[in-house]
Amino acid sequence: MTRIISIVSGKGGTGKTTVTANLSVALGERGKKVLAVDGDLTMANLSLVLGVDDADVTLHDVLAGEAKIEDAIYMTQFDNVYVLPGAVDWEHVIKADPRKLPDVIKSLKDQYDFILIDCPAGLQLDAMSAMLSGEEALLVTNPEISCLTDTMKVGVVLKKAGLAILGFVLNRYGRTEKDIPPEAAEEVMEVPLLAVIPEDPAIREGTLEGIPAVKYKPESEGAKAFVKLAEEVEKLAGIKARIMY
Repeated sequence: MTRIISIVSGKGGTGKTTVTANLSVALGERGKKVLAVDGDLTMANLSLVLGVDDADVTLHDVLAGEAKIEDAIYMTQFDNVYVLPGAVDWEHVIKADPRKLPDVIKSLKDQYDFILIDCPAGLQLDAMSAMLSGEEALLVTNPEISCLTDTMKVGVVLKKAGLAILGFVLNRYGRTEKDIPPEAAEEVMEVPLLAVIPEDPAIREGTLEGIPAVKYKPESEGAKAFVKLAEEVEKLAGIKARIMY
């Protein structure tokens, strides 16, 4: 049974793409067939983080009615991981209809164990179309109060829309002494904390190389945290939202 998980946040720059890429590779290493979808139709870059930079056919072509979905899916260099990339040029962005995204994603159900959707931040049309393409949501936030509260608000909206909220990832923890600690962040978010991803140079270096940290430097603290996240996500199979806002 395919699990379709939207990776979401209330603010840009929280690291959703990095989380999507590393979680995809970590699940793939656990024997799961994974499709990583670049649902950020205006700022697509997930495929680059996964080392795929030569996609001729993209999700944008599918949403414009100019290509079949199977022609826009590519194997990556990582075991069991495939990617549905987006285009980077504005011409494709203009032609793509984000309202078609939920139907496109759901047409892939039963072909993968996990479909992970890297969603744009906020609650505008393209973001909502991407987020509502999923059946579950994983919230990604940084240890800052404005980021926590904005992401919590997005979780409220998605829960009301019928998505199961798996919990949240506290990403880039330890950048400053003013970071909100995990236990306090969990009180603000009011959903389970699934993993704390530390600020780790290995994550940034791997991203620049197109090799997620779990493969680039598997012994790094950041990579270990992503592996823990994959274990937690796997445990939560079939979950319904457990936390009432």
